[in-house]
Order: sequence, then C-alpha cells, then structure tokens
Amino acid sequence: MSVRVGRYLIYGLIDPRNRTLRYIGKTHKRKEWRLTEHINLALENDKRAIYVWIRELLSKELQPEIFVWERIPPDEDWRKAEKNAIAFWKADNPVEFPYYHPAQTKKSKKTLIEHVVLLNATEGG
Repeated sequence: MSVRVGRYLIYGLIDPRNRTLRYIGKTHKRKEWRLTEHINLALENDKRAIYVWIRELLSKELQPEIFVWERIPPDEDWRKAEKNAIAFWKADNPVEFPYYHPAQTKKSKKTLIEHVVLLNATEGG
C-alpha cells in the first residue's frame, strides 16, 4: 500500500543579496520545512553546488528565500511540472526582468526575481 500525498509544490530558492533565482525543486512538505532541510544538508557539508552556495549565505548570516512557483494537485504529474519549471528558467530570456512572480498560496507573497543562475544538478523529475 502506498502513502497518498496531497499536493506538491514546485519551489524556487532566491539569493537575498541580488534576487537571483538559484534553484528549482519540488516538495510535498511545507516550503519552510523544505528550506530547513536544504540548510541542514549545507551544514552537513554536502558538496553539491546548491549547498556550497547556501553555506556561503549562512557564513554571512543570510539564508535563501523560498517561494512557490506552482502548486501541483495530487492527481497531476509533479515530475513533468518540475522539469518544465527548470526548462522554463534555463531558456533564454524566459521573462522580462525584474520579474514579479504572483503569490501561489494564501500564505505566500509576490516574489521579485532579478536574475537567474540555476545550480540544479539535474533537469528535474
């Protein structure tokens, strides 16, 4: 028997110093919990580029900002949505900057993105 998961979130991590989108991921957890997991992996000295960047922020007493790119209902394919989001941001000139991404949940707010330099190790999914 498999565990039924509710909605998924496709999320992004932003560098608070210059509003650069650095990472796209997915989670079924609250976005704050997922951010804490990223920070913990950085503190455990994970060598992947995303965690090197997070350690750099932490050394300056900063942390990434997390925002919801898209909510994915439980009956839709989160793998495809994550791949699409990564491909969107890797495309040349996907939006006009500065870009304000609209709030996607009741608890979220509009998110400013000034640049994109993704550190994703995979294409998602």
